[in-house]
Amino acid sequence: MVVAQSSTLEPGALVGGVLLVIAGVLAARVAVRSVGRLAAMVGTKTQAVEAVEPGTVEIEGTVADAGEQVESALEDETAVIVEYRHQREDREPLDNDDSGGLDRIPLPQQLTPNALNQVSAVPFYVEDDTGRVLVDAARADTSLDADAKDKDRIGYQRREFSVEGRLEPGDEVYVLGQAIPAEEYTPPKRGGIIPKLLALVRGSHERLPASEAIEGEDLVVTRDGESSTFLVSDTAEWRSWIRQVAMAILWIVVAIALVGGGAYFLLTGAGVDVAGTLGL
Repeated sequence: MVVAQSSTLEPGALVGGVLLVIAGVLAARVAVRSVGRLAAMVGTKTQAVEAVEPGTVEIEGTVADAGEQVESALEDETAVIVEYRHQREDREPLDNDDSGGLDRIPLPQQLTPNALNQVSAVPFYVEDDTGRVLVDAARADTSLDADAKDKDRIGYQRREFSVEGRLEPGDEVYVLGQAIPAEEYTPPKRGGIIPKLLALVRGSHERLPASEAIEGEDLVVTRDGESSTFLVSDTAEWRSWIRQVAMAILWIVVAIALVGGGAYFLLTGAGVDVAGTLGL
């Protein structure tokens, strides 16, 4: 293959290419975590709470508070997890729909647990007929259905509103995570550039570690290592499967597109005639 070269470098294209590749790597990280969640769901069977032992566990049951709750941003309600999203969308000039139905959550926010959402969380129990186990919600990826909405402003061609999902005591819950002995639990360390950048964008929200409620417990379900799977969802297991498959596909495609676009701009900025090299 003959590589066609041009005579000039293009700094703007080089910078754009680098930024696209970085964005692609971040998207790839989301994709890898999604694939990891899906693999863990496929390889783990749902079990009763009394059968939970150290290791990867998948449990379903009812939420019970462990002594603390957080307040809803939109209604006079409390919950163990509040997931808040702000949405803007274009609308038709004559669209005056003020129905009380809940608006659909934007697709990227449905399929990116916590990354684009403001989440407040406290530890809670999952209970079934056999017992209960403590869940370290502050470390979890959350995936909640919408419970409330609030319209902030309606303009001529754009509307803005907030949508909130809550996990409340008495709700049915699905949890996939790592069960560890309570005496081995250590609260998460705060820091890292990505959490700090996300906090600037989303704002700071309450997150209490399981250590606030761990006294007297034998086990706690948490994230044992930053790369391990830990998901809390208020949907049935089969719906969680669909959501994780869609998430993996979406972010794999996004990562490939960003990295491919970045590579094109890098080559172009370096003086390579990409179209000529490919014979286009």
